[in-house]
Amino acid sequence: MRQNGLTRRWFIGGMAGAAATMGTRRLFAMADAAKAPGAKLKMGVLSDIHLNREGDEDTFLNALSYFRDAGADAVLIAGDIADTGRIVQLKRCADCWFKIFPNGKAPDGRTVEQLFIYGNHCVTAWTWGNPYKDNEAGAAAEAIGYRENRARIWDEFFHEPYQPIWLKRVKGFPVIGAHWEERGKGIDIEEFMKAHAKEIDPALPFFYTQHAHPKDTCFGRWSWGHDDGRSTRALSPYPNAIALSGHSHYSLTDERTVWQGAFTSINTSSLRYTSLDFALRENSNGNNYGYKAKKRERAMRSLGTGDGRQGMLLSVFDDHVVIERREFLGNQSLGDDWVFPLPCADPKPFAYVERAKRRTAPQFPAGAEVKIALTKDKKERQLVEITFPAAEAKQKCRVFEYEVTAVLVEDDVDLIQLQRRVIAPDFHLPEKSAGKPGICVLFADDLPNKGHYRFDVRPIECFGHKGEPIHGTAVI
Repeated sequence: MRQNGLTRRWFIGGMAGAAATMGTRRLFAMADAAKAPGAKLKMGVLSDIHLNREGDEDTFLNALSYFRDAGADAVLIAGDIADTGRIVQLKRCADCWFKIFPNGKAPDGRTVEQLFIYGNHCVTAWTWGNPYKDNEAGAAAEAIGYRENRARIWDEFFHEPYQPIWLKRVKGFPVIGAHWEERGKGIDIEEFMKAHAKEIDPALPFFYTQHAHPKDTCFGRWSWGHDDGRSTRALSPYPNAIALSGHSHYSLTDERTVWQGAFTSINTSSLRYTSLDFALRENSNGNNYGYKAKKRERAMRSLGTGDGRQGMLLSVFDDHVVIERREFLGNQSLGDDWVFPLPCADPKPFAYVERAKRRTAPQFPAGAEVKIALTKDKKERQLVEITFPAAEAKQKCRVFEYEVTAVLVEDDVDLIQLQRRVIAPDFHLPEKSAGKPGICVLFADDLPNKGHYRFDVRPIECFGHKGEPIHGTAVI
């Protein structure tokens, strides 16, 4: 079967080449793998740009310029182009696009396909807080999601007809995109896949993008902002399907970004800020999709992660796919490129269980110590500040968070009184920028008994492997 230049013979032939170049190895990560010659397709991938005010577009322009210079054949945006659902914000995106790619072309004359979809901020944010109450004329003039506006302005700004779900081909590879729909309506991707089944060869790779993560894929069922499961059902019959989704803003430094099961699901992160939607961490926002116990007051503020502005360049070769992870505020690599083989047959090297087996716990440097300081907050409440140096990556396995355990040491007994987790302050930054010391702050009143304490701190990587603890002591 031939599909615009792609054939099963090409795919099988590519795998024969893979055997020659890879032997029995399975590639997982490699520096500069995306720069190798011979890519069949190069696609820039972004999400959650959240354009709002003038100047917000600077990082977007940096990313588009990088994709242009890297030879991208297409750029995919997995939703949330506009921040508050205003038409002027969508126009800012279109102006940037045609500034870098006039008439949809790169300077060398190649066509660069736009693979954009609306996210929830684009379609519904104009209604939040009811700013257009009794002002229907204002909504009609300014809101993307107002009545027929979403189709009309899409046609006007991007010079293509708006379709709730579309199918395009880029250098022979099918790409399907599904725009965000109003809450409760959902995306009719199952019906679309059935209607277009003859256009998709399950033996060949194809791409699908929607804003929310397909349920129970990347980051698991606790992840913030996943969909209702229909996309997972629709893609499961296609082992070579590669889904690209955003919405969660989770960092590309987190190895759980790529999930492989019935198909491959990839988190595209955010070009605006990195998410802290993790439950049960002292310095995070919590997670409405995760653990939902009664919230308690915390002594720590959430981390600032506005410097996490990330995207990727995805390259398809004969026998493998490469994901180059970039930070576009300073235009740096976020780490080694991820490489997974094609076709996506079992055993899947990026399946969570398989990857966890290959992970190594980070460790503190020799001689590292925990320091304890007793302070007070603005309300004169007693605080316990626990500080420690950064843990070091081992075999490229970076620290994601720290576990802090308060142990009462009295009468020849060590008894755990309290345990907390804190996200590493630089978990979302490029490897070259890592190394910030950690801190955990507790209310002294949260310790049920007073006396001599030992505070144990252990580093943990994203799949849960724990390094050796370091210690500090204090009398509380």
